[in-house]
Amino acid sequence: MSKEPNILILTGSFGDGHLQVARVLRNGFQKQGVRKVRVLDLFAEAHPVINQVTRYAYLMGYGVAPSIYGWMYTSTRDMEQDGMFARLLSSFGEQTLRRILKEERPDAVINTFPVSTMPELRQKLGMEIPLAAVITDFALHQRWLHPAIDRYYVATEDLKQGLVRRQIPEDRIAVSGIPIRESFAMPVDRNTIYGKYHFDPRKKIVLVMAGAYGVLQNTRQICKILAQDPNLEVVVVCGKNQPLRKVLETTLADQPSIHVFGFVEQIHEFMAVASAMITKAGAITLSEALAMKLPTLIFRPAPGQERENASYLAGKGAVIVFKDMDEFRVRVGPLLRDERRLGQMRQAMAALQKPLAADTIVKDTLDLIQSRIRMTPIHR
Repeated sequence: MSKEPNILILTGSFGDGHLQVARVLRNGFQKQGVRKVRVLDLFAEAHPVINQVTRYAYLMGYGVAPSIYGWMYTSTRDMEQDGMFARLLSSFGEQTLRRILKEERPDAVINTFPVSTMPELRQKLGMEIPLAAVITDFALHQRWLHPAIDRYYVATEDLKQGLVRRQIPEDRIAVSGIPIRESFAMPVDRNTIYGKYHFDPRKKIVLVMAGAYGVLQNTRQICKILAQDPNLEVVVVCGKNQPLRKVLETTLADQPSIHVFGFVEQIHEFMAVASAMITKAGAITLSEALAMKLPTLIFRPAPGQERENASYLAGKGAVIVFKDMDEFRVRVGPLLRDERRLGQMRQAMAALQKPLAADTIVKDTLDLIQSRIRMTPIHR
């Protein structure tokens, strides 16, 4: 490649997953010596006030009225690209993106958020640079799809076949997995982690991911049920949700087997020593669990992509879904003691692993750039 490529990664802050994937990809490019990589939250850049308001409404709706969010997700799943709502979405941030494309002159653009502003703008401007989309779920939504996208990176072969059924050419789809941080592929010393966090090595650890925004429902009750087993230690991670952390620390103070944490940068350390994890069905956390082969229990997944993520992985035997607290109370204890069942879940997770997703996407993107350069005629 004659010059160092310039990469633009478009993302969104509606939930942390899209931004996490964008940052992982940026690090992946930089590891390959590509220094010019910009991660851009397009809506936040173009319409900061509107973005804040809609993001707040999204988070509130997702946590307080998930059925409304689920209805919106389902009702737009098959929307047409030339429909009024789709065109409205694609118009947001167009002028800002025009300016940034002129300033940055990227050699490739990658979407980690389902917005069609760049595909539409590329068609209008007649641009030739490669355009890719990294689908950050195990389920498919029409908002990700656009005829101007050159490459789709997906989590599974099943998702690839879903795109093919929607008339996406098979050669435009790569089964890469969902990019996660490199730390989840690194070996860890379990004894060191037990000592670092003062866990009891004689007990099994259950990791409870309470969630920063879309809070895992009934977290306190879940922890109390788990604490009844004298052979368990419960590790609760609240992320950046400080009010939730304070509530749990206060209400669970009489439970010495429960450890409450806020934001944990090295979350892979907890996953490495845990025998099981209880969580929401966010695709990034689930991808991290797959990488660690950590048996995962999902409690009342929210309508929308989380419910579809949970349904897909449950169908593969990789996770178990609990629909309510009564079912959880009855089944969780026997399940955590069933080593045969937990082993089957680990095997199912291993079959779905894609440990080098970021490397796959970075290499393929650089190949796309090189191919486009070869195809571009030289004007003398």
